[in-house]
Amino acid sequence: MTGVSLSTRGGAHSQRAPVGARLADLARAVERVRRRPAVDVRKALLVSGATAMGLGLLAIVLGWYGAAHSAYLFQEVPYLISGGLLGVALVAGGGFLFFAAWLVRMMADNRRHAVRVEQTLARLDHVLEAITADAARAAGLAPHTSNGFDADPGYRGHDTPATSGTAGGDQGPRPPERP
Repeated sequence: MTGVSLSTRGGAHSQRAPVGARLADLARAVERVRRRPAVDVRKALLVSGATAMGLGLLAIVLGWYGAAHSAYLFQEVPYLISGGLLGVALVAGGGFLFFAAWLVRMMADNRRHAVRVEQTLARLDHVLEAITADAARAAGLAPHTSNGFDADPGYRGHDTPATSGTAGGDQGPRPPERP
């Protein structure tokens, strides 16, 4: 792309910038915008989940203590509602936040492993292509291309069988014979 250039709007006297330079400028601008967040999401989920679960357990204990040390039923019910239900909600919410942190970790591990598998498969592909080319050269055959088809220009594949040279001339491909 060295000879390609685009002109900017501004008439005949405007500067022309090569496409490669403009693409490099765009890449630099994208890298400036794409930054890692200052807060680690996984750690934030873990801390907030632990805090919510701790507060929930504390609310449950305080609700139980208030209800256990009350002489009247009408005093016990508000303790159970405010302490017990709030505590259960906080413990459940904290558990979900822990689960979300675990999912974030699993996604990061999965991405890392996918990159390693892709690199391994690429190396394996290069090794197999080299082995195939060496075997083809040793056998004196035409080398295969990377898509698995022969490099021979006369190769027709399995869908178009060769026509027979009949006296009537080339009549195109014949349908396969049935046994």
